[in-house]
Amino acid sequence: MQDREVELVKLEPMDLLAVSHIGPYMKIGDAFYTLAQWLAERNVRTAGSKMVGIYYDDPNTVEASKLRSKAALHLGEETDVEVISPVEKFQLRGGEHARVLHVGPYQGLQQAWMWFYNDGLQKLGRKPDFSMPSFEVYLNTPDEAAPEDLKTELYIPLA
Repeated sequence: MQDREVELVKLEPMDLLAVSHIGPYMKIGDAFYTLAQWLAERNVRTAGSKMVGIYYDDPNTVEASKLRSKAALHLGEETDVEVISPVEKFQLRGGEHARVLHVGPYQGLQQAWMWFYNDGLQKLGRKPDFSMPSFEVYLNTPDEAAPEDLKTELYIPLA
């Protein structure tokens, strides 16, 4: 297990375009594909955008087929595109969050999240705000980097 540094960060609210996903978290790529196709069909510029995965449920307590998530994009610049189904406008709240960086394949993310909730938050002495979803920001993608070089920021909203 890699050594991870947990940081306390204060975030501004983040306006996103998102596609909802129900099912195993490792299948959220399907929703990202839907979002990418929708944006491409409308010629929305995505340069400078950040991909964000939003996760509502604990996969240790919710059946995989019922897990709720959103595949989202924080656009680098404003767009006046009309937002229609299956895409929705969504805002992640700002405020204090715990952040940790995961380096490596996406298959290691569940273990990273378990460490973050069980051990990482203790380092900060803070409690999570379970009324808000946790999320990931993908700093690069499998199209840009080898699996061992993927960088994903994990965020937990704090109470």
